[in-house]
Amino acid sequence: MQVPTDHHMIAAKRILRYLKKIEFYGIHQTKSTEFTLCGYTDSDFTRSSEDAKNTSSYLFTLGNGPFSWNSHKQSIVAQSLAESEYVAAAEAAYQALWLRKLLMDIKFEQKFPTDLFIDNKSAISIVKNPVWHGKTKHINVKYHAVRDIVEKNEINVQYCPSELQLADIFTKPFQKKLGQSPSRISHYYP
Repeated sequence: MQVPTDHHMIAAKRILRYLKKIEFYGIHQTKSTEFTLCGYTDSDFTRSSEDAKNTSSYLFTLGNGPFSWNSHKQSIVAQSLAESEYVAAAEAAYQALWLRKLLMDIKFEQKFPTDLFIDNKSAISIVKNPVWHGKTKHINVKYHAVRDIVEKNEINVQYCPSELQLADIFTKPFQKKLGQSPSRISHYYP
């Protein structure tokens, strides 16, 4: 920037005001003696009007804080919210397997199945009940592998109310509820 203009100065001041406003936001980590991997998964449904593809997100915690997270556009166009949540759960299940292997490599083997919290009961039914096959036949086979992961007892799919879903911060506008703030993420355990 050899010749900055007034627009550049206005933008720089705006950035500095923003940074000042959020200086105390961050990821809150506390000491923990328990290193249990726990996952949260969510998706939005047809938020994108351009291509009708949904956003999948997941967040994994280890100990008392976030450990791994992702948010991205799904590669398919889901026909229902349940399908969109099911696809997001399958993607999170694959990540859970990878994280479990990583933790085993560094001597933090997970002795119990990883809890994966989903805020959609229909998606949980699709995971746990292969009888739904007629209604889910059109879903790509790679997403149905989540059923095998559950059957092998590597993950445990559970319901989590939407207002306690940690992965919501990647798919929906942030709302201050239940004393939460963007600087502190805490677990939900049923």
